[in-house]
Amino acid sequence: MKIKGWEKISGLTYKGYSIVNPIHNANEDTYYATIMDLNHVVSSKWDIKLTSNDNTGVITFRILDSVTQHLMAKSHFTKTNIETLKQFREQYEMLVDDILESVQNYTASKVTKNINGGTTGIINQVQSAGVNVLYGSSSLSTTFTPAHLLQTIKDLQEQIDKINSK
Repeated sequence: MKIKGWEKISGLTYKGYSIVNPIHNANEDTYYATIMDLNHVVSSKWDIKLTSNDNTGVITFRILDSVTQHLMAKSHFTKTNIETLKQFREQYEMLVDDILESVQNYTASKVTKNINGGTTGIINQVQSAGVNVLYGSSSLSTTFTPAHLLQTIKDLQEQIDKINSK
């Protein structure tokens, strides 16, 4: 599988994700490139890997996290699907959209869990703190004031931020 113009994909950018360093192996059956995230100061990197199966003519297009090598998106197609730069760009954009959609869904479910999360969620912790203030829990000082409640909320927000940054 020879992909003409593979080097021309360098600089191709979609939603702030730019392809750089396109290369291929000596047999020209595996193609590589790096995707830089231009949306953040500390840019993360993803790896593109295209491999062909000469028996079936199927090309596997993968995007992997460059640090963990975790598969982020995958697609199968034939060489006719990427004969032109425009066709390659369409395939690339679809995979980036798939990645961003899955990240968005994961983040939304994580935030919901952190807010509602049973006994560990923010709502329950704030309600428990409020009940303890009203009824004088032994676990909290009887001098618990609204300032302490505000500090508890700030501490909870820091815990959420720490969990979401993982």
